[in-house]
Amino acid sequence: MTGSFLTRAVSSLNGPQTLGNSRLFWSAWGIAVALLVALPFFASRYEVLTASNFLISSILALSLCLIWGYCGILSLGQAAFFGIGGYAYGVVGINLIERMGDTNLALVAGALVPAAFAAVVGGLMFYSRLKGVYVAILMLVVSLLLGLFMRQTADPSYTIGGAYLGGMNGLGPATANDPSLPSLTLGVLGHAIEIDGRGRNFYWLVLGIGVAIYLGLRGLVNSSFGYLLVAVREDERRVETFGYDVRLVQLGVFCLSAALAGFAGALYTAWGTYIHPDGFSVAPNILVVIWVAVGGRRDLTSTVVSTLALSWISIELSAWGEISLLALGAILVAAMLAAPEGVAATLGAWIGRIAGRKRPKRDAAVAARLEAAR
Repeated sequence: MTGSFLTRAVSSLNGPQTLGNSRLFWSAWGIAVALLVALPFFASRYEVLTASNFLISSILALSLCLIWGYCGILSLGQAAFFGIGGYAYGVVGINLIERMGDTNLALVAGALVPAAFAAVVGGLMFYSRLKGVYVAILMLVVSLLLGLFMRQTADPSYTIGGAYLGGMNGLGPATANDPSLPSLTLGVLGHAIEIDGRGRNFYWLVLGIGVAIYLGLRGLVNSSFGYLLVAVREDERRVETFGYDVRLVQLGVFCLSAALAGFAGALYTAWGTYIHPDGFSVAPNILVVIWVAVGGRRDLTSTVVSTLALSWISIELSAWGEISLLALGAILVAAMLAAPEGVAATLGAWIGRIAGRKRPKRDAAVAARLEAAR
């Protein structure tokens, strides 16, 4: 019974919508996760802190991969959902940390508030039949407008309960008597467990969440709903002829993507205990697109690999100032010319083809030995 359940669970993660469905892939994946788990034991505190941020970035990138790669909706406003989630976490956390003793509701708000915002904006977009570049431009404009508004909130009147929006100074307490923006504090079985964003426990928690989201999305895109998303991406009109409401499908995946991006924003706010309007600007929105495009927008694994690699490159180039973003742009241009489907995705497909050629030869050799033994 247990064996059949595990078999079904593993098979649900494999399918044509994702690269890497072989034992070789899952063995390499397991080794990679094990190395990430062990990283805090041989890395410095700064490196662990930075790695936590990389993992949060990968969750944000997965949110774009889901709607762009699988449903064909290019959003240039994922950083807006990320920022909304961060502010929602901070506002709810500041107001409820003393009363509740934990940030559980703040985390939930970090996902639900962006999803609700996406439901409003997405409903207007998709039911107005906007598509393609118009969706991308509209979402970028929405993000910039949100950033413009948040920069104007330095006046003391911009408070929500005990939370002061703070303009360019970032979110903080309204008065000296109000609590500061809280770090992640989980309420479990009546106990409050505070997890410092600069420590190992926070890194392991984010790693576990990231792995769970990755596996969940693999199951989703390889399910019947995932096939529907790809069908919408390829031919909306044909999908409508089969009786599906394409606009509702697009709105649903758009809200799910916003929830994932907002949840990443909540984790980011808990990680650094700060959030400010710079996250709504052009650069963060374009950076997410670069992560996904360079890796391969139609594959979750490629997106994660690309995000981690490019985030590390950005940190290494940060001492050079703005050249960091310029270098990432150059990488994007080179990657799109050399591998239009994404560097990581192209390499993964190439490795898969090589493994596929070798496997029949091994199977034939085994069959020959068995025949000779008879």
